Amino acid sequence: MNDIASVIKQREQAFEAQYKLDEEHNFKIRARRDRFFGTWAAEKIGLDGTQAEKYAIEAAQIDLEAAGDANLIDKVVADIKEAGKTVSNDELLAAMTDALQKAQQTFKEDFPEALSNDHHL
Repeated sequence: MNDIASVIKQREQAFEAQYKLDEEHNFKIRARRDRFFGTWAAEKIGLDGTQAEKYAIEAAQIDLEAAGDANLIDKVVADIKEAGKTVSNDELLAAMTDALQKAQQTFKEDFPEALSNDHHL
């Protein structure tokens, strides 16, 4: 019986480790997505160089303030309007989708073997 309890405990720990790792990866991918989206928005506004980089970093940080994407999208739309430009919902969706795909790809490139042996089930 002790062996079964030990196996169950090991499986539980493996699942917890996997969940923790998945959440960490999702957070990192989301932060990258927000930064890529912020870079797109900065270009749309007309910023370049260090101003664009600063805007992209701020965009990534905004998403940490509240759950969901609404706060980031609202800021970007307001900033684009303030710059005297317009953006459609389709453009926003396309930019967000492209930013997510880019974030996922760069994450895979930076961490090709994301799971080490201690996280396998």
